[in-house]
Amino acid sequence: MEQRNNIFQAKYNEYKQILEELQAKIIELGHDKDEHDVVLKTLKNAEPVRKCYRMIGGALVESDVQTSLPVLETKKENLEGTISQMKETLIKTAQDFEKWKKDNKIQVVKN
Repeated sequence: MEQRNNIFQAKYNEYKQILEELQAKIIELGHDKDEHDVVLKTLKNAEPVRKCYRMIGGALVESDVQTSLPVLETKKENLEGTISQMKETLIKTAQDFEKWKKDNKIQVVKN
């Protein structure tokens, strides 16, 4: 009986950790997307030949607005797609967790 309880507790903790990690990553990527929005909004009003800089890896690279805008827009779209996929994964994992709790008659006891 004790071993069975430990297995259930481990599975419960695993689900909780996965859900927390997904939520944290979604929030982090959301902040990155918001930063891209601000930069894109700023650069759209700038002259196309104006110099600008962006980080690639750990290096600061000089470019101009007209070459940087398409790259930034693509990255923003990729971030939006990734966030959407992660939200779907989060919802599915939460549903699986609830189903698992119901199937195994798990009740959360608060200390």
